[in-house]
Amino acid sequence: MATIDLESKDYVLLSLDATFINDDVQCVCQRLGIHRGKNWANENLGSRLYLLSRSKDLPRNLLLAKQYAEEALEDLVPSRFESITVLASQSEKSRVDLTIDTVRITGESQKIMYFVPVGG
Repeated sequence: MATIDLESKDYVLLSLDATFINDDVQCVCQRLGIHRGKNWANENLGSRLYLLSRSKDLPRNLLLAKQYAEEALEDLVPSRFESITVLASQSEKSRVDLTIDTVRITGESQKIMYFVPVGG
């Protein structure tokens, strides 16, 4: 099995046990990485974060990235997570950093760091 490295956005091979531990992280990253409308089985699956790579690096992209991420993750809340909170910030030029706070149904919380390239 493989997991996704959040910095390089590439697969990293791990043992089968480690994959099941990071299952929730992989679910969130896949929802954010899939282009919305491109999934053949469900057109509402995925995010519109890919649109930001073609836009100019403007302050409004922080709000757009937050809204796109919330839109992509909204259907995970009742079934998989108790709550998901998305915060957007910009630490570097041409990059929006998303901090996703997830609370599982069991009450465990986890922070997921995800970045989105902005401006071509």
